[in-house]
Amino acid sequence: MMEVEKEDKKSESSIIDHVISWIVFLYAGIVTSFISPIVLICLFYSASPFLLISTECRKIVMRILARASNLQFITCVRMAGIKVMMSGENLDRLADCRALMLPNHLSLFDHFIFMTAADSFGINAVGRWIFVIYNMWIYTPLGWLWSSYGNYFIDSVPIHKREETLSHLRRHFDRIYHEVDLRWVCLYPEGSRLFLIQKRNADYEKKKNLPALQHCAYPRLGAALSAIKVLGPDPTDPSKANNGRGPPLKYLVDVTLGYPDGIVLPTHEAFLSAWLNGGGKPYAIHYETFEMDPKWSDEEELRKFLFDRYQKKDKLLDSYYKTGSFAPDAKEAPLPSDMILIGFQILQLTIFAFVIKFFLSFIF
Repeated sequence: MMEVEKEDKKSESSIIDHVISWIVFLYAGIVTSFISPIVLICLFYSASPFLLISTECRKIVMRILARASNLQFITCVRMAGIKVMMSGENLDRLADCRALMLPNHLSLFDHFIFMTAADSFGINAVGRWIFVIYNMWIYTPLGWLWSSYGNYFIDSVPIHKREETLSHLRRHFDRIYHEVDLRWVCLYPEGSRLFLIQKRNADYEKKKNLPALQHCAYPRLGAALSAIKVLGPDPTDPSKANNGRGPPLKYLVDVTLGYPDGIVLPTHEAFLSAWLNGGGKPYAIHYETFEMDPKWSDEEELRKFLFDRYQKKDKLLDSYYKTGSFAPDAKEAPLPSDMILIGFQILQLTIFAFVIKFFLSFIF
């Protein structure tokens, strides 16, 4: 009889845990994808007069927006109890440097991992980045927010439109990077999440007689090459970028993201699983930093370098999935204090309530 009662209590507890986890997840999802972007977009347009005053004001506003957006992703990670382990040599270099960041792409949850780790590099790095993002997000509140502080949306295009698309991307880099004094250019060179491109990648490996990759895919070169052609070091004067408008990208950073046991769950399942298991096993991110080489402005030279890197990345991931760690000296990514995260949530919700009240006043 007592055993039956215990089982009933466990079942009730499990149901309650699942209900709470779904409530927390729905809150995080709605705030991240809708409320937070709407609030920050309203603040951006409210600050528009300051953007016209000077470039310095524009820099400050864009950094604040990027930092605030980043805090929302970190809040979700904190709510789920997820830990992110960081490893790599000379990570202090990334705190205030101009770099091309190239992470592998496994899931939509990658952005949460990347942003959580990025926050630890301090105020000189946080908010001073530009992302090249797949344009599935462009017509969402989150996409509108990302556009407001300079991120670029790109889509897969037929081969005959490739050069035109990359030309637009190069103009965007040329226009915005030095104007607002950015630091990182971040993009996923594989082109999409791994499970979506594995078959295409396998066909490409056979066609080009390349070593087969299990845990990542050979990168596309277009966006990375565009960034280097515009912002990489000028071969005749390495202290200047190729566009002549300011300092060049100093590093290329090969970023490797790893998921616990190699299991890549949909974002909602990753969140719920972590919540129900006290955070679960940690995620991991590993950085390998290389001095930018002017010869990478040549497509074939960049191809050789990146293909070699991704073959090594595949071995690194294989080792990670077997051992659970990229490096023995990996450290946990520090998070902002709970007071900051809670205060930020309260501030967002308060502003959102005022925004809704303001618009409703015109209707009723």
